[in-house]
Amino acid sequence: MRVENDHRHVIGVPAAPTQLDGLSSAILRQRGVARVSLPGDVVTWAAGRHQTLRRMLSDQRFNKDWRQWRALQDGEIPEDHPLIGMCKVDNMATAHGADHRRLRGLLSSSFTPSRIALLAPRIEQRVDQLLAEMAQRGGSADLMCEFAAPLPTNVIAELFGLPDEQREEIVALTYSLANTSATAEEVRQTRQRIPEFFRCLISLKRRQLGDDLASALIVARDNGELVSDTELIDMLFMVLSAGFVTVTGVIGNGMLALLTHPQQLHLVRSGQVPWSQAIEEILRWGSSAANLPFRYATQDVEIDGCMVRRGDAVLMALHAANRDERAFGPGADRFDVTRRHSPHLSFGQGPHSCLGAALARLELGCAFPALFGRLKDLALTIAAEDVVYMPSYVIRCPQRLPVTFRPSMA
Repeated sequence: MRVENDHRHVIGVPAAPTQLDGLSSAILRQRGVARVSLPGDVVTWAAGRHQTLRRMLSDQRFNKDWRQWRALQDGEIPEDHPLIGMCKVDNMATAHGADHRRLRGLLSSSFTPSRIALLAPRIEQRVDQLLAEMAQRGGSADLMCEFAAPLPTNVIAELFGLPDEQREEIVALTYSLANTSATAEEVRQTRQRIPEFFRCLISLKRRQLGDDLASALIVARDNGELVSDTELIDMLFMVLSAGFVTVTGVIGNGMLALLTHPQQLHLVRSGQVPWSQAIEEILRWGSSAANLPFRYATQDVEIDGCMVRRGDAVLMALHAANRDERAFGPGADRFDVTRRHSPHLSFGQGPHSCLGAALARLELGCAFPALFGRLKDLALTIAAEDVVYMPSYVIRCPQRLPVTFRPSMA
């Protein structure tokens, strides 16, 4: 990704953008809105100031319907670009207005706080199982593949009604879709396989519908509440992928933060700071949804001195906004579990706020205390700067997190 050097060039038609590097978050926080060039020479806007982003997330002049993206409609974005699979879908995440309310309504009853609270015993049981398996294998593990990924994957898969033998493939497909460095051929293969996967699942589920989210959505299609098979498939994929990939990333980012900030970890483990407060700081500082594509301007809009034209796409730079000193005070870049006021945007804002926020918080609230309570002397075996992240500017998540520990099954 590249960002404009000169703020004067942001207004109207920009000059050639410059490389977006590690300073990108600071640049976007300072400017509020800037022109960026994504890999593949896709030029869009990015919004990274907390107040700007909050305002835009509830602004009716922007929506998430990919049909509004002028560059896509004009053929400037090739069909094999990595962004296409994330953007060109018809589900709750890309709908607006009455369509969004219709699709969100199909799922909302399954994600009420009271319904989610009933899942706590099953989630705790799953946490115990994963930690017991890690202990049996010895005093070392990769936290990502042995805990951070399987916990939320299995939680949402059970809620969804996905058979065990199909879980590994949906994880691989989700990460493949989020890979913004994917080749054209990889993009084509992933976009072809996803609908094939769900057509097989729909056929299987129709033979024995159950009390699960997949069955409910299939029935909704049969009743006409979902208007096409494409909408059904896109909704099924959204529920599954959104249900695990972001939580996996937050667990990984949170463990990395805690293990590299021992004084902060001590405050939590000693009881001076409650886990609930620490988790909100993890969500702010270690949000796995780094840059979400896209909101599209439905008319010309001036934002922070920049003229965003009708049909322009705007990248939601949540990682930048969650570290904005205007919202979080001096030292917003620091990981600080004593921070009490945390109006982070990790679950979004406005009509598209995350429906699974309560479930995510429940999973995180079960995971972190158990990890540090059951695994003694937990330590990273690599330096923080050597951690390799997913090849994605949308999702920020370690690929591996090797640790050593001393099991304590008390």
